[in-house]
Amino acid sequence: MTGRQGVMTAQETRALVNAALADPTVDLATPLGLSLALREGLRATVLTSLSRGDYHPAVGDTPGSLAYRDGDQVSVATLSPESELLMSAYLDR
Repeated sequence: MTGRQGVMTAQETRALVNAALADPTVDLATPLGLSLALREGLRATVLTSLSRGDYHPAVGDTPGSLAYRDGDQVSVATLSPESELLMSAYLDR
C-alpha cells in the first residue's frame, strides 16, 4: 500500500451505504465502529451497547448526536455527517 490511509470520504461513505441498502449481506458494523472511533473518538465498545433510542438524528443545522454510557456516566457525542449516515443505515436494518 502506498500513500496515507485514512477514514472514508463522504463520497465513499455514501457509496458503501447505498451498497448496503441494495445488498443486506453488506455489514455496516465495522465501518460504523471505525468511523465512531476515528471521527468521534469513541471506544469500539460503544457500538455493542447502543440502542435506537441512543441515536438522535440531525434536525436542520443541528448535527446528529449519540448518547452512550462511559463508565457510570452518560455522555453525548456529536456525529460527523459520515458517522450519522452510517448510523442511520445501521439502525434501519
